[in-house]
Amino acid sequence: MVTNSKSSQDSLLFTGAYDYLVNAITTFKIPPNSPISENKLAETLGISRTPIRQALQRLEAEGLITKSDSSRFTVSLVTPKEVEETCDLLQIIDTFLFIQAAKKMKKEHREELLECAKEMIVEAKNDDRDSWSKADTKFHDLIFKAADNQLMANIALIHRRKIQRFWTRSAQYESRLEVCSKEHEVLANAIANQKLDLIGPAVAEHINHMRTSILKIIGSTASMLG
Repeated sequence: MVTNSKSSQDSLLFTGAYDYLVNAITTFKIPPNSPISENKLAETLGISRTPIRQALQRLEAEGLITKSDSSRFTVSLVTPKEVEETCDLLQIIDTFLFIQAAKKMKKEHREELLECAKEMIVEAKNDDRDSWSKADTKFHDLIFKAADNQLMANIALIHRRKIQRFWTRSAQYESRLEVCSKEHEVLANAIANQKLDLIGPAVAEHINHMRTSILKIIGSTASMLG
């Protein structure tokens, strides 16, 4: 019992550290190329370095951070080629998952998806980025759950995180949230009404807009970093 309790506690500490770092990196609270200190994180979160180290190892495997020869971690930079490749992959995976969701989603979840899209439009107009992000997360969660392919959903999530921080930043500086929200509304309507032929083009349009915005912010970030 004690062993199980300790294992559960260790898992919670690791998950907390991991979620904290993912949020900090994807929202630019820790910018690209910034060093990450295990000691400072342990002090900030009030936990030992062990779960911090475990979280860093997972983030390294997912490509969000890199480790130097001196074993120091820094937030990964992303090259234009990586953006292109990631967007190409996301377009393929999202199209598949969205079509599967359209085929399988229950009526009540279709209505919930449409409400999510409407909420995103409202929050974008209000410039409430936290509420918009929550609605966006719920939007994709509904689709992934309905599509019922956890492997592909996980692949999409991991790769989206690599460029999400730049997408979030580009949306912030180019007022893309409203346009992005309307793109989600188009997708929600196509899924809810099972218009399978409309899903591929809608995904392609959304991904290509995201690609263009991220490449712009990547260029400006590279200039700032010298």
